[in-house]
Amino acid sequence: MIEQQSKRQITLFEDVLNNYSTLQRCLMFTCAFLVVSGFVFAERANIASFLFSGLPMGIGLTSNFIAPLVAVGFLALSCSAYFGIICVSNVSNVSNVSNVSPSSQQTNGNRFLSDLRMTLVFGACFGLLTAILCSLIFVIAEPHLPQAFLKYHQIFGSLDFVLIVLTAIFSSTLYLSVLMLPLSIVLSRLMVFETTPSQFKLTTGSIVISSIILSLLMALLVAVITATLSINLIIFIVIITIIASSTLGLLYWFVGLEASLIANLVYCLLVAYLAHIFL
Repeated sequence: MIEQQSKRQITLFEDVLNNYSTLQRCLMFTCAFLVVSGFVFAERANIASFLFSGLPMGIGLTSNFIAPLVAVGFLALSCSAYFGIICVSNVSNVSNVSNVSPSSQQTNGNRFLSDLRMTLVFGACFGLLTAILCSLIFVIAEPHLPQAFLKYHQIFGSLDFVLIVLTAIFSSTLYLSVLMLPLSIVLSRLMVFETTPSQFKLTTGSIVISSIILSLLMALLVAVITATLSINLIIFIVIITIIASSTLGLLYWFVGLEASLIANLVYCLLVAYLAHIFL
């Protein structure tokens, strides 16, 4: 009887901790959403110019793209809220809370800050290397790319820092929450029938498949925007997208979300800077 009562108290304690952790994640997500929304509101004129103005200020989308853009934005927000608030496992954290002393809490806090700094540095380095690699590929492929695509380099001259940051955040969110994480859930369901499911196999499969899907979608989008169908352009977009998305996926699964976000931010900033300087 005493043992059953003890187990019941532990279960209730874990439920409270899980609910509190959910509230924390909900609060953090709400704050992040408000901050990003504030930047979007402040940059609304530049965003509209980038999307709907013609060259050299923007990519020249028509009003037909407004509904798809709104749908994609709502989908990204919904998936981010689901995976960032609800679909998070805290079992390892909950199991260790009751045995944490004040001195160990301080040690864990210092270790958290140290790990966070290491994560950000790791992500920045990978973002830098990815941007350099993609830029070198562009330099090699530039003579073979159609002029209808190359003329869009003029847009980089009109981009400001805040708009590039918003682009990096949105693209990371879109890739992770809408494509890779749902795909990982599907693959995990399919791997239930395996006798010895491998976490490494699940992770690599999610990264590879999601990168290929995203690269094909990006190639189609670039072909529609530039109104040109070139094999060289498709191959170039596929290679660049696979490299960038694979980096984001690897950093997310093996380092952390912060590393993935900072890597994409560094990647976008450096690519935009190099395009603005050298093109």
